[in-house]
Amino acid sequence: MSATPGSSWTRELVELAALFVAVAAADLFANSFAHVSGGAVALICMGAFMVICAVVHHRFRHRAGRVSAAAPVVESGDVSTTATAHAGVWRVRSTVRDTPGSLAGLTASLACRSVNILSMQVHAVPDGVVDEFLVDAPVGARDIAAAVELGGGWDVTVEEADPHELVDIPTRILSMVTQDVAGGVDLARATRTLLGDCDLRWDATGEPTDGPAGTSMRLRDPEGGVLTVTRPRRDLTPAEYARVRAMLDLDREFATWLRAQHSVVLLTSGDELTVRQAGSADVPALAAMHGRCSRRSRRLRYLTGGTCPSAAELTRMVNRRHGRTLVVEHADGRIVAMANLMHDGAAAEAALLVEDSWQRKGIGTMLLRRLTTATPDTRHAYAVTEQSNAPMLSLLRRAGAEVDRVEDGLAHVKIPTR
Repeated sequence: MSATPGSSWTRELVELAALFVAVAAADLFANSFAHVSGGAVALICMGAFMVICAVVHHRFRHRAGRVSAAAPVVESGDVSTTATAHAGVWRVRSTVRDTPGSLAGLTASLACRSVNILSMQVHAVPDGVVDEFLVDAPVGARDIAAAVELGGGWDVTVEEADPHELVDIPTRILSMVTQDVAGGVDLARATRTLLGDCDLRWDATGEPTDGPAGTSMRLRDPEGGVLTVTRPRRDLTPAEYARVRAMLDLDREFATWLRAQHSVVLLTSGDELTVRQAGSADVPALAAMHGRCSRRSRRLRYLTGGTCPSAAELTRMVNRRHGRTLVVEHADGRIVAMANLMHDGAAAEAALLVEDSWQRKGIGTMLLRRLTTATPDTRHAYAVTEQSNAPMLSLLRRAGAEVDRVEDGLAHVKIPTR
């Protein structure tokens, strides 16, 4: 026997000695039982028991493998949307311990399920960190959630994601700012760019929260009042609260710049009027203008009994969260006309009110054209007026509008936007 690479005389001698010892032990064990009454029967029973144990273990192991392949484990966390297994892009959110190696354990567990991480955000929270992933996975929500929990995560949510969300956060924010500058600030769109699907509610009164409170948060609106942001199923984090607050600060500065932009209109009568964006500071002057208007003019504007709107209603009109309002101001500080473009879902409703003594001077036509020019591409504009209101219908036609339908004496008019 000669030595070869990877082996040695020592190892071969040890293996040979172990074989001799095993044979001697087996012979001693068999002889001991053979000379004892019932020894042969005991050996047979022990052999049969070992065979049964091997068969049971084999069947149990194969059955467990079939169950795990056919039915994914249901996660104990809060997994939203459907849990059917199919390939796609998913948004995964989970809380993990803020300790070295926690993220590595979670990502390793996802890798074992062939889950590919496309992007990631980390949000600090009091009891750890919240990791948010966009992943591409060949498995469904149940398997992804089970892998996250196995990797040490809890409070897991998994939901289908829009592939457009693969654009990184800085790029999405810059695109949002570009849209706001070009077409006016749309708070709902901007907030959903930052947080995903969420609901917004504006209240005239209330107190803001100092940070997120579960799935909602309340922030002071620079336009006045309080904004409540609610996102179902997923808790908001301090980082997301800070993002929305920074967006409101940006919006405030944009509003300040917007209101500083004004133009002077010279009427054929020689009067100079200033056209600008309205704000909450204009509410007293707007109330005074309504008081100078005739009851008929107010009735045609609001399609009601002609009473003056309250200060709260006027405040809501000039709040940019609900649309855009332009006012026409005389040199003496009086407001003589106003135009509203109020958001109505995917549409925007236009309305005008010109003080009686300033009517038929082209002010209404000028305001309507400025409003429709500022309408975002995502909305279409319309107006509702009495079928008998010939001056308003004539004004709308000069702006290129067409009557869509007439119901109960009211004409619904489509207004082209530019």
